[in-house]
Amino acid sequence: MRSTVVVFSLVLLALVARSQEWSDQAQYDAYMKGDWKQVIELGRLAKQSGADHYYIRARNGYANFMLGRYMRSEKEFEKALHFNSADAFAKRYGYWSSVYSVNTASALLKTTDMTSAEKDTFKVAPPKWLSSVGVVGGFRVSTLRNSVGHMPYVALYLSHQIGKRVTFRHAVNYLSQKRTARPAQVKYELWQVGYLASAAVQLAKHTTIIPSVVVLNWGVRDTSISAVDINGSLGVRQQFGNFSLSVNGGVMLEADGENTDTLKYAVSASFGWYPLHSTKLYSITSGGYNFGGNTPNWFVSQSIGGQLFKRAWIKSTFIWGHQMMMVEDGNIDFTNNSGDRLRWLWSLSPYYYATDHLGISMTYSVESRSFYTPAVPGQGNARPVSTNYNFHSFYLGLNYNF
Repeated sequence: MRSTVVVFSLVLLALVARSQEWSDQAQYDAYMKGDWKQVIELGRLAKQSGADHYYIRARNGYANFMLGRYMRSEKEFEKALHFNSADAFAKRYGYWSSVYSVNTASALLKTTDMTSAEKDTFKVAPPKWLSSVGVVGGFRVSTLRNSVGHMPYVALYLSHQIGKRVTFRHAVNYLSQKRTARPAQVKYELWQVGYLASAAVQLAKHTTIIPSVVVLNWGVRDTSISAVDINGSLGVRQQFGNFSLSVNGGVMLEADGENTDTLKYAVSASFGWYPLHSTKLYSITSGGYNFGGNTPNWFVSQSIGGQLFKRAWIKSTFIWGHQMMMVEDGNIDFTNNSGDRLRWLWSLSPYYYATDHLGISMTYSVESRSFYTPAVPGQGNARPVSTNYNFHSFYLGLNYNF
């Protein structure tokens, strides 16, 4: 009997000690000492025990903010505002957590619940109709010079913020290239002018729909040969703390109907992960399927990047298999007409912001493509022809954020 009492007493003491371990007072003491990791750990234990209130969430949010875990901080302050929607502290740091986690759309929506005085005190940036402008110039060097020549490329990008829920981005590009037609081996110059338009519509703080369209007008110089490709897609993206899920669907149309259709429809899904709860390190994996044309195929894309130091970032991307322009694409080059099949591509892009507004980027990529020529009975090519060639590409970009 005595031993049972002793065991029961030890268990009771252990439970009391554990209850004190995650007590509100213990978390408050750690918060006042600036022991941010201890604050987060005690907050985790508190929530495991079923305790959840404004101060737990606010302390967790501020601790994550001080450690640079902005996505986690954003989530904690949003929870804190559920308990006290008028709290200025949670509003301020919730807003800046969204800004620092590059969730600008969510930050703008949060300003809806702020008074004019709070916006001035928090130094909230109002939406700008022209938010950024960028120019990218590049040169593709072909490894198959006898059949496919080098390709100069230039593009202009503009971004607009329309109210608090819509971000609109559009761009125009131009390129030209010399090719050799089979079977006569006649050289001709191919040109292309493209237009990209994409809108990110914020339905909720972490739910976005993205309709996009790419129009490519291409043809042969000094001839009447030309074609128009229209590539449309719709994406839905949901953010869950430090990761996101996207589902996309697209269709490619050929306005003139003259070319053999190697691509018609596409579906894809994308998973984004920010393991450090910030942009210091991220990974985006996408995959999908093209169908409805003469050459259906699977495609995958893997991007990894992050912040090297305060003003420098780097990004690496590998793509296998031809794909349509989807929501994650179009950052540098949206050249993707119906007669040009991408087999694989790898790119490396360092970015550096000399000031808070002016940035410079450099990109190197190597890619393998095939130029698809459909069969034309009676004109010498009774069977389709696919010419493979590789490119080494170099791009230089300038971007200014207003």
